[in-house]
Amino acid sequence: MPSLTQWNSTTLAAQTEAPDVEETLSELSRLTATDWLIAGAIIVGALLIGLALRALTTKALSGKGPLMARLVGRLVFGLVLAFGLVYALNQVGVSIGPLLGFLGLFGLALALAFQEVLGNFIAGIMLSIQRPFRVGDEIRSSGYEGVVEDVSLRTTTIRTFDGVQVYIPNNEVWKNAIENSTETDLRRTTFALGVGYGDDLDSAQKLILETLERVEGVADEPAPQAFVHEFGDSSINYAVRYWHGSPIADEWRVRDEVARSLKRALDDAGVEIPFPQLDLHVQAVPTELSNNS
Repeated sequence: MPSLTQWNSTTLAAQTEAPDVEETLSELSRLTATDWLIAGAIIVGALLIGLALRALTTKALSGKGPLMARLVGRLVFGLVLAFGLVYALNQVGVSIGPLLGFLGLFGLALALAFQEVLGNFIAGIMLSIQRPFRVGDEIRSSGYEGVVEDVSLRTTTIRTFDGVQVYIPNNEVWKNAIENSTETDLRRTTFALGVGYGDDLDSAQKLILETLERVEGVADEPAPQAFVHEFGDSSINYAVRYWHGSPIADEWRVRDEVARSLKRALDDAGVEIPFPQLDLHVQAVPTELSNNS
């Protein structure tokens, strides 16, 4: 329970603040048409200056990424406009201290009511600073995979490889893992290939590597590799590893060409590519059991 002194202090503060706000509203109501014209001209001037500075800031920071450029540009515009509003009120003799205090309390209430929106805004700022991806990158995040089309202060927009446009809240992108497939020029793919138990492993490995060197899209450096990976049920399996361009389209195109080229090369060399087989052994039924049945 607050003490009587604290209660009286709080009541007194509330009583002193209320007339100030009422006084500010009263000052606004007493403004003449000329005052409103002066204030309006100042605000319009601040608006035009803010738009010009936003354009200049966005252009100057374009090399830092579109999100950072837009964010700083909008902040500059908001600050110039706020300064113009304060300056306009001062010019016409309106006390803005109590009004700013009221707006501050109103802003705090809005921040509490829209915590999720504020969280997405802060996450958008962090994404613009860290820049784990840029527009045009192919990423995987929050269960979605596609090309980044836009990053706003609230959402990250990606178009999936199926052509669906997805808007992911920035907060979800920020707190989850982000896999950027196109941040580097090359990526590696591992391709499983089985040969028969009766084939020579050294010859098969040499044939695989020579074939990969001729496939368009397979990088020369790092060089392709082919390692015996495991003894399967019906085949000895190689792990064929090669590097290719980072876009997902390159991965599928090169994988298709690798599979076709290896199949042709192995067929021409007479190397078997086994398919799963099951050997069934049937034993003769003992005579005494056959007679009993």
